[in-house]
Amino acid sequence: MRQAGRYLPGYRAVRSVHGFWDVCHSPELSTQVALEPMRLFGLDAAIVFSDILIVPEALGLGVTFGAGEGPQIARPLRTEADLAAWNTRGMDERLAFLPAAVKHLRAALDEQIKDTPALIGFAGAPFTLFAYTVEGGGSDDFKRARVMLHEEPALAKRALSQIADFVGALLVKEVEAGADVVQLFDTWGGLLDAHDYATFCAPLVREISDRVRKKGGRVMIFIRGGGHLLDALAGAGVDGVSLDWRTPFAAARRVSSDWVLQGNLDPVRLFASPERVAEATRAMLDDMKSSSGGRRVIANLGHGIMVGTPEASVRAMVDAVKAARW
Repeated sequence: MRQAGRYLPGYRAVRSVHGFWDVCHSPELSTQVALEPMRLFGLDAAIVFSDILIVPEALGLGVTFGAGEGPQIARPLRTEADLAAWNTRGMDERLAFLPAAVKHLRAALDEQIKDTPALIGFAGAPFTLFAYTVEGGGSDDFKRARVMLHEEPALAKRALSQIADFVGALLVKEVEAGADVVQLFDTWGGLLDAHDYATFCAPLVREISDRVRKKGGRVMIFIRGGGHLLDALAGAGVDGVSLDWRTPFAAARRVSSDWVLQGNLDPVRLFASPERVAEATRAMLDDMKSSSGGRRVIANLGHGIMVGTPEASVRAMVDAVKAARW
C-alpha cells in the first residue's frame, strides 16, 4: 500500500539525484526503488513505481509537485473548452514508460528475487483523477469537483468517460507487460455518497474491469473511506477490494463471497513498537480468518505506509503474517 518504498532510504537517495518524473519515466530507476522493499522484507508481491497522476500529465494538464504542497494542476478542467483542449492523441506513446517499467521490473523479479513474487500494476481511478483535474490540485473535500457532478453532469460524465478510457487502456498494457493484478486507487471516492458513486463511478469501474479481464488480468480497487460504497461496488466487476482501516472484513464479505479482500491495518500503528505491531497484525489476521475462513484474503495495510515509518515495525508486521498458520 505504498508504491515502491518511498519511505525507505534507498528511495530518498535516488530522489536526491533524480526528479520525481525522471524516476517514473526511467524503467531502470523505477525498478531500482521497487526492488528495495522486496530485498529488505521478502514481500510476496512487488508494485511498480509510478504515480496516479500520470494520466492528467499525459493529457497536457501540467502536473507538478510543490514542496509541501502536494500535486498542482496548471490547466484545470472548468469548462467545455478546457475539456476540448485535452491532448488526447498519442496517449499510448506518452504513457508507454509505465508498461515498460512493468516489463523491466518483471524481468528483474524473475532474475533477482527468490520465489518470484507477484507483480502489481496500478492506475488512478476515474473519479480521483477527475477530482484532481477539476480542483486544480489537492484538497480536503474536492468541493469544486463534486459540485460539477451536479451542476454540469454532462461535462463531468464526458470527462470521467475519457479518463476511464485512458485508464483502462493503460491497465491493459500493464497486464500485457507482466502485471499479475492491477489496482485502481480511488483515494477520494469515499467523499461521494453511494448514489453518486453508483451513478458516476461504478459503471466506469465496470468498463475498466471488463477490458482488463478480457486480456486475462485481474482488478482490485481501493477506496479510502469507502466502507459505505461496498454495495455500489457489487456490480462493478472487480475481482477484489482493498479495505481501509475503518472497514471490517466482515462488512465486505457480506456483500460478496467472491471478492479477494485486502487490508486493513491502520498505517499509524506501524509507529508503535515492533511488539505492538505484531499484536495488532495478529488481531487483524484473526479478523480475516473469522470473516473469511482465511480464504481469498491478502494481509496488508489499510492505506499507504507513511513517511518516517520505522523499518523494524514493517518487518514486525511482515514476520507476523508469515508466522501465521491457519
